[in-house]
Amino acid sequence: MKNLINDKKGFLSLVDAILSIFLIMIVLVSFNMILDMETPSLSEESHHLKTSQDIMEIMSSKIDGRDYSILEKVSYILSSNNNSISSRRDVKNLLDEFFASYFNDDYNYKNYHYSFIETNQLNGEVLSSNGDFEDSGDVSLAIRNYGNYSYKLYIFKVAN
Repeated sequence: MKNLINDKKGFLSLVDAILSIFLIMIVLVSFNMILDMETPSLSEESHHLKTSQDIMEIMSSKIDGRDYSILEKVSYILSSNNNSISSRRDVKNLLDEFFASYFNDDYNYKNYHYSFIETNQLNGEVLSSNGDFEDSGDVSLAIRNYGNYSYKLYIFKVAN
């Protein structure tokens, strides 16, 4: 031990330099590994969460100034017929036709199921839906109000 303390040949300096280089190499390799890690972007992860908001926005938008939105049509049909069974049937046909254009094999939403519900006047009655929700994964929800009606659109991503 006394030989190392009184070392005039630079052995301790050499060991110290090698350890320093080794530590620097570990830091550089770690940094490169962190840079190469694949991290999904927030927009990719939250895409399915925006799905119901996007479709509900389409339903509440007017195509041109003279046309009515889907939600306006649904609310008008229900309110003009006092929420009768026939008006619910008409609304179901209207909604099924609308959703068929989005939830088919040709569009991005083919792996999704939906459920459209009115919660204020009809006490949570399902007006239109498709698929089996038992095998569904993530769910997104959009809520819109029109007049005395409050609508909820649940969209379930089908688990693979």
